[in-house]
Amino acid sequence: MIPELINKLLENDLISKEQYKSLSPLKKPYGKKLGKFLIESDYLTKKNLETFIEQNKQSLFELFDNFINENSKLAKSIIWNDDSKNPKSYNNWLQSNKIELSTTFWSQLLDIHSDLDEAPTCTITLDDDGEVLSTDLQPEDAWKYYINYIAHCLRVELDRLVQWSLLKYNEKQLKLLLDSHTLFEYSKSRKVYSIFRRHESLFNHGSVTIGDPVRIYDFLDEEKLISITRWGTIGYLLGWCRDNLYHFKDGNTPENYQNHWQYEGYPPVERIISGTKHPNQGFQHYTAGCWGTTGFLHTVLRTINIPVVLEEQCNHALPHFVYSDSHEFYLSHGDDPYNKLYKTTTPKFPPLDLIIDQQKFDQWFNKDLPDETICYNVGRHALELAIEYLPKELLKIYCDDLIKNKTPENGRVYNEIFRNHISLKELDSFGFWDRLKQKIDGLGGCEAIKNKLN
Repeated sequence: MIPELINKLLENDLISKEQYKSLSPLKKPYGKKLGKFLIESDYLTKKNLETFIEQNKQSLFELFDNFINENSKLAKSIIWNDDSKNPKSYNNWLQSNKIELSTTFWSQLLDIHSDLDEAPTCTITLDDDGEVLSTDLQPEDAWKYYINYIAHCLRVELDRLVQWSLLKYNEKQLKLLLDSHTLFEYSKSRKVYSIFRRHESLFNHGSVTIGDPVRIYDFLDEEKLISITRWGTIGYLLGWCRDNLYHFKDGNTPENYQNHWQYEGYPPVERIISGTKHPNQGFQHYTAGCWGTTGFLHTVLRTINIPVVLEEQCNHALPHFVYSDSHEFYLSHGDDPYNKLYKTTTPKFPPLDLIIDQQKFDQWFNKDLPDETICYNVGRHALELAIEYLPKELLKIYCDDLIKNKTPENGRVYNEIFRNHISLKELDSFGFWDRLKQKIDGLGGCEAIKNKLN
């Protein structure tokens, strides 16, 4: 659609023939936003573009509508769930709603979109224990956020802001990016759209509240977290999570959320990104544990068209990256990126080492396994990495065991860290204790390690 857009700019005398030649075929730098390029290159002003969209609303809609219908998988996957019995895919929308989505798309493409609030106005629903069951948005707010997410998803594709294509996804993957129930669920009884941390039958959104997809994308872009591949991008973002996220304390109550994020609903993604100040704990990029981090990855990565779902195991949340038809990937626990053993004291290992593949996931979380075994496997991979890399925090704890003449069987290393995940027999088979001693000796002994960590 961009070549047709450039033609229309020429037809409307908004660009010269010389400018048209430099834009047709489009020669903007790969990865740079079209609207930003036009404005910063002094082709047009923001006001020019605003007027252009308003005066050409119908013809721009026809371009947009044709593109959606030429790509039937998109039309089937753009689904708005409302108070009717059946979810409405794009072709069943009112004409006015289609035009609104089209206008939002063109406004985003030309960088004149209206910014959404970083945290939508919400009410909350509590469960019987007084914890937040859902963050609830009014229908008009939910619709506004939804069409902005869909417009942004299509803009990333058509403005070539990433090097993978939405059009190569299957219908399941597309719905994870384009179906409104992956953002919130409609409650007919309460007439609100609810974000659920966890629900027995509906989509699990995790403990986050959506924000402006454009600003979330800009965060990824400005922090240079977007790689040439989805695999590399996931690694960059996991690295950011390891370096920045901090597990919140206490429960999922509105009062505790207010203290951490100045918001009674689930933590706003944009406030996790920017960081907030807790009255007692100070400033951090707080996350609401594994449910918050998994929801964070789901919400952030969708702004660059990488679908993520939340898997629940033993009342914990695990991110599931589903962008590939042949290979799917997971974390063994949403908290793995910032495991305290290696968050601050270990030479940084590649963040993608945190990933487990489908085979290991099936091996650890097969539904036929005893519940206790499944629970022990939550977070197991983070400890496997600790065995492999021997972080200095682990060395410090082992030195404490040695000073107190603790054996492996009764020391802190085994009983506080590994006991519920990896057996003593397995640790022995890895040569774990000998490797610990060798690394400590190589660093100058326990006294030297203690001095380095203090």
